Amino acid sequence: LTVFTLLSGCSVVHSLPQNPVPAVRQDVTLDELIRLLQRRDQDLQSMKALIHVQAGMEDGVVEFFGTLFFQRPDALRLKGHDFMGQTLFDLVARGEDVQIYLPREDRLLADQIALPLSLGHGKYSLNMVDLLEVLGASSGVGLDPAYLPALEKNEEAYLIHLFTPQGSRAVLYKKLWLEPLHYRLVREEIFDPSGSPRVEILFEEYRQVETRWHPQRVRATVRNGPRFTLSFKEIVLNPVLTEKDFSLPAGANLSSENL
Repeated sequence: LTVFTLLSGCSVVHSLPQNPVPAVRQDVTLDELIRLLQRRDQDLQSMKALIHVQAGMEDGVVEFFGTLFFQRPDALRLKGHDFMGQTLFDLVARGEDVQIYLPREDRLLADQIALPLSLGHGKYSLNMVDLLEVLGASSGVGLDPAYLPALEKNEEAYLIHLFTPQGSRAVLYKKLWLEPLHYRLVREEIFDPSGSPRVEILFEEYRQVETRWHPQRVRATVRNGPRFTLSFKEIVLNPVLTEKDFSLPAGANLSSENL
């Protein structure tokens, strides 16, 4: 039996515990789930993590370690390192504004879609839109108030459909699968404007980090693109981050390029 419910603006919202008793609640509402996801997003205002990134592409597999800085609403920094600890790149993103500093070449790329990487004897190009989307999903759902949500219930998961208004119609943008025991996000699908699946992200191996449960592994498959595996080695929740944490090295803008 599948139940499909649209979120009503006049619905009554009940408090949903962060870690409910180990039993499936068949009566949980869309309002409750949306409020729970919003509260989890609000509880995570910033994060610092050491991650291992693996990207499988047509021309090989790229692997590197990264130091990740994240702060709401839209600041993200990823410093990529090789296995010797040498910096490969330094990426700072603020919304759609993305800058990448390549220290080995002393070169700054502005609004660059492809990240050039030289690892071992190979040269690779990594799509930054794909990587940033997976990194952003790893930091929380990020529910936009403009989304039009709907709920589908089954025995295995609660499935939330998120639509975006397009004129007189609503277009499916994202699907979220929540496991029925603790309502943790286990799968996310992102769709293109035509309604076709573009990215599938799986959230695995949840562990408690301070007061929050966080996936230790995130796997993503991009249509006609790479397959990412992000492994979180160390995580610090809600650290105090400053403007310096999201600033590229002094002098990095002396040889900037806009490609």
